[in-house]
Amino acid sequence: MSGNKAVNWRDKLPKGKRRLDFDDEPAPPKKAPPKTPSASQSKQPSGGLNVEVHPLLRDLASVPQAQKGPGKRKARSVFDPAALNPYLNQSDVRAPSHRPRPLQLNPQGKYIAQGEQLREKLKKEKEEEEHRRRLREKNLLPDESIGEHLYQRQFPPLIEWWDRPYLQTRLYDDFKGEFVVDNEEAPVSIYIQHPVPVLNERHEVEPGLFLTKKELKRKRRNERLARHQEKQDRIRLGLDPPPPPKVKLSNLMNVLTNEAIKDPTGVEMKVRQQVEERYKQHMKTNEERRLTPEQRHEKTKQRLERDLDRGIFTTVYRVDSLDNKQHQFKVDINAKQMELHGVMLFNPRFNLVIVEGGEKAIKFYKRLMTARIDWNEKSKAEGSPDSQPILQPSKNSCTIVWEGQIKQLSFKKWLRMYTFTDNEAIDLLARFGVDNYWREAAAM
Repeated sequence: MSGNKAVNWRDKLPKGKRRLDFDDEPAPPKKAPPKTPSASQSKQPSGGLNVEVHPLLRDLASVPQAQKGPGKRKARSVFDPAALNPYLNQSDVRAPSHRPRPLQLNPQGKYIAQGEQLREKLKKEKEEEEHRRRLREKNLLPDESIGEHLYQRQFPPLIEWWDRPYLQTRLYDDFKGEFVVDNEEAPVSIYIQHPVPVLNERHEVEPGLFLTKKELKRKRRNERLARHQEKQDRIRLGLDPPPPPKVKLSNLMNVLTNEAIKDPTGVEMKVRQQVEERYKQHMKTNEERRLTPEQRHEKTKQRLERDLDRGIFTTVYRVDSLDNKQHQFKVDINAKQMELHGVMLFNPRFNLVIVEGGEKAIKFYKRLMTARIDWNEKSKAEGSPDSQPILQPSKNSCTIVWEGQIKQLSFKKWLRMYTFTDNEAIDLLARFGVDNYWREAAAM
């Protein structure tokens, strides 16, 4: 600018107004005088929560401070217990007061004694487990799988059944005080009267002499020679006529020497006729001795009844699988043919075969079940009878659960029955009184 003084635009405004005055313009806020920090505030270290507030933020409203002890509730001026439950008297309800516990010190050796007790307890448990293991190896522990732990030994009765009519109470003590058994006139004494022994007039049956096969063969040969010798003696004595010569084509010349030379053709025809007559007589005799089907069935039935009268025997078999139809047929049809009693029980877990009958029939059936039937052989495919059977892995087997002699038959006939669970099988066999067979088979 030039050397003249610069004219300020504020000088041109009328005095008393340095800026435009507007009636609707609000007056600017007046700044508060700055506060001087006190001596105590100036000594506080800076940093953290003690940082000084910026001067521009001093005019802001102070942040409301939270009251001390926010978890404490103010006590109610008026408390009406009936407001909660009008049917319950809550006038005496109050918060439990804190009872300070006195300082208790553990006595010396407390935890040492607890440790000794724990070690002693573990030692006893180990000894009991070792004792049970020895009993288990000797099969002296009850088998819970077959319910042996449910058996309970019965204690002897307080009084015997034959003394009950003579006792007023259930104890022998009262009887001892009232009666004297040493008196000779007492009905009961300490002496025992032995009956007079009776001689047995029956003769004891001596068992027969059992011979070997060679001895039986020699015995039959000697008996046959004795019969032939007796027959020859009767012929020599003239008691029986001599039998006609048994002429065959092989001994023709030796028996009929002269006749064969004179007329060989006639002798040959005569010999052939005799051979034919002997053959017809032999076939006629065989036909007369042959039994009819009814007689044969009756004879077999009588033979089985005689075998059954000598004793009733039973055998229990456990078969893992009876899915093969051929095995089912063999087990079923042989039991029917031998007139055996029992049941063939099917179950998804395993199968049970129980047979009852005579000794010979049971022996034959045992050989069938244990030797003749191949339990690991599958049935042939349908439509191919010439196909070879396919062997499956050796998992199927037949095991004898129990065999022995019984007093009476448990089954009236041969049965085929089906079950699906162990409980059904046990309930079914319990009807015949042989439910223990299933438990024994399940424990194998």
